[in-house]
Order: sequence, then structure tokens, then C-alpha cells
Amino acid sequence: MNFVRFVKTPRLDVPSKSKSNAKAPVKKPAVKQLSMILTITTDFSSFAGATELACQLISSKNEIVSERQVQWHEHDREVKVELIVPAKFKEGRVVVTPVNPGASSKDGEFLRQFLGEDITHLIGIETEEFALDTLARQDTVYRTFSLRGQPLRIAEQSGETIIRHVWDAGIMLSAALTCRSLSALPDELQDFVSTAMNTSKMMRILEVGCGVGILGVSIAAALPQCQVIMTDLSDAKPLVEQNIQLNLQQFPHLQRNTQFRELDWEINPYPEWTVTENFDLIVMADVTYNTATFIALADTLEHLLRHGSKGSKVICCGKRRHDEEEGFWKLVRKRGFTVEKRVVYAMDLDGNFRHCQDAAKMDGEQLIDFISMHL
Repeated sequence: MNFVRFVKTPRLDVPSKSKSNAKAPVKKPAVKQLSMILTITTDFSSFAGATELACQLISSKNEIVSERQVQWHEHDREVKVELIVPAKFKEGRVVVTPVNPGASSKDGEFLRQFLGEDITHLIGIETEEFALDTLARQDTVYRTFSLRGQPLRIAEQSGETIIRHVWDAGIMLSAALTCRSLSALPDELQDFVSTAMNTSKMMRILEVGCGVGILGVSIAAALPQCQVIMTDLSDAKPLVEQNIQLNLQQFPHLQRNTQFRELDWEINPYPEWTVTENFDLIVMADVTYNTATFIALADTLEHLLRHGSKGSKVICCGKRRHDEEEGFWKLVRKRGFTVEKRVVYAMDLDGNFRHCQDAAKMDGEQLIDFISMHL
């Protein structure tokens, strides 16, 4: 997938007037503009395709007051955008949305439903609402998804860091586990989801390494009868709790069925609740990209499944970033884990999403693994 990002969030530009001693005719006040720098990126590199972006300035009354279409070319690394600010504009936000539709494929239907657009591989972005006279750099930006027909808003950190962002696997696993109908899933994922999720009963679900919380919040919002505990390092807490609060209007049950808890994989002994509380399912997305955490993550999962959550299933989704990631699955097998299912999909630059085998991967495609296992 590819994500629109603000390299620099909007700032106010007022063109300076040229100074002159000569008398000049009276001119109209200089036009105010919002200036920003955008990029489209995967995890670590710019989008190598072409698309068009709709950049809109939307007032606090939810009216579009200024708009500009921006072309992104395959060689671009970033683009500067300027939006004219109407004289009466006081408060609002900037929204950037891809306008070129993605490729259509049956396998990607569940993903299109979650993205809420025809596009399957480019994710738009928006700023916080701001007052023009106090506009400053924004540290938090937002992405909007569609959960069973209702908007799901997720805050993330602005800028080009690789932490505290929404990533591919979190979106894909959220889309698969919260899909309204199993028939909208590809055949291979129907079996994967149906064996992992027993929605006929109240399930207790633990997310390990939740990041900004898109997966845990999505599951809890879609399944009011389930309790979802999201865990990560302590510095993840503010964004996770913000994302719970952001969605209370559409999903008020999030107040009672979601919670954040700190869980550091490298601190032993583990919290007492990991021994005393049982979880029916453990989920995780985008957690195997850092080889330095493999042992600590394997230790944590083994601890959970040998104590409070004995007999539980673990499901994981991850986009492959390097060959060393396979070392994690070798490690957990040595610990006694059984990998029950491994379903592999490929997505190309045009958003085509298809089931594949490793040997069938083509140039330009990104591989996404859906894995279930138990101890």
C-alpha cells in the first residue's frame, strides 16, 4: 500500500508586498495561501506510480472552500501544494484524497469496503481542525476508513518517521476480521477468518504490539460483544486512547469493551494479568519487521500461551520487508508453536490484490502474510 503524508503540514503564506518609494496605485490586499509539502510513500520509499490528488480546504461547517488537483508523477519524491484561503475563512482542516481509482479485483473487495473508496492501495490523509490565526505545525494527522458503513477515524503521528503510523498489515487484518460477510473475502481468507473468529460468543482478544490501535479499535468497534485489550510500550498509550475517543460517537460501546495496557516484551517478570487473565485470541500486525525484537516477542507469546491464555490461537498479518523476517517463524517453531495456516497475497502498484505462492511473486509486488498458529 501507499500512504499520502505531510512532509510539512499546512502553514500560512502571505505574499510580501514589494517596497518602493514611488507612489503606486492602491492594490487589493495580498491573497493568503496555505502552503504544504506532500509525499506518497510505502514504508520506506516513495510511490513509484502516478496518481492525482484532490487537496481541499474544508471549513468548520464542512464546506469545501478551496480546492486544487495535484498530479503525482512516478519520479516524484514530494510535491508542494498551495491552496488559496478565502477572506472569510477562520477555521477548518485540509483533506488530501487520491482521485484515480485503483484496479478492480474480486479478491480485493473486502479491502475496498474498509477503505470506503474505489481505490485499493492509496490512503488519503487530513489535518486536525485549525484556526487560521493560530496555525502551527501539527503533530497529529488523521486517516478515515469505513467500518461496516460507518466512518472509523484513526489518528497517527505526522512526519516521515516509521513509528506511530498506520501500516499495511494493520489495515488488511482489520479489513479481513471485521468484514460484514465472509463471502466478500477471498476463498483462502474465508477459511482463515472463520477458524480464528467465533463471533457467536463473547471473546476476549489481546492485541500484541498495537501501535496506534487501528486493529484493536476496528475489532472492538465491529464486535460489541467482544472485549479487546491493546498492548504496547507506554508511549503508544496517548494515540491509542485518542483513537478510542475519536470513534465513540459512531461506536459508543468502545467505552466499555476496549482498553490499553502497557506490555514491554523485554521486561521480565511480565505483568500479573498475563498469568491470571485468559484470552481466546491473540492478534498482531506489523510486528516482525525488526529482527532485534524476535526473541523478546517469541518469549512474550510463549509466556502468554503457557499461562493465562493456554490453548489460545495467535493470528498475525505482516507485509514482508526483508528475508530476515522468516527467522521469526523458524524461532517460534523451535519453541513448540505450530503454524496452522499461512495465506500469502500479493499487491502491485495498481492495487491488484491476488492470492499467490512465493515463487509466483512478480516485480513490483508486495507480499502480505496471514498466519495462524498455536502452542
